[in-house]
Amino acid sequence: MQTQTVKAVAQADTHDGFNQSKLPIDRESIRSRRLLRLIELVEVLRVPDNDRTIWQMLLDAGANPDFILLRDCDDDSRLARRPALQVNVNTSKLHGFVVITHNSDDTGFKILLQDKGHSVAVKTVDDVVVRKLAATLVDLIDDGTRRVEIPSQGLSTNAVIAGDYLLSS
Repeated sequence: MQTQTVKAVAQADTHDGFNQSKLPIDRESIRSRRLLRLIELVEVLRVPDNDRTIWQMLLDAGANPDFILLRDCDDDSRLARRPALQVNVNTSKLHGFVVITHNSDDTGFKILLQDKGHSVAVKTVDDVVVRKLAATLVDLIDDGTRRVEIPSQGLSTNAVIAGDYLLSS
């Protein structure tokens, strides 16, 4: 009985307020506007090679589309945790997971990298603005390996970045 309790506590700590999801993410179940915006950015922002989106780069980095962790928080509570997206990756740069969340003053994003089997982040990058989000993630985790084939006739987005805001045209 005690062993089961310890396992349950350890498992709850691992997810730390995150709920499991998979692609495509069910937007109807998400209550946080900030989390919805983060998901949209990850889906549409292109990495510096301009061939892939952040999602495609994360899939190339070994992210499992059937196991994505989301932390959906109340946007109005300033004392609560920030909404976040967490995926496992396995590249030559990182074998563990990456967490993308809003920074403490909501002016940008915070990226945490953690090696598998360790409880402390190996690297934290604060104050990542929207314009630098894709490039920062590529620098931190992308090793150039392509696991996902990108269609040559893929549709490009009409979204553009003006300042630090994503605008739809």
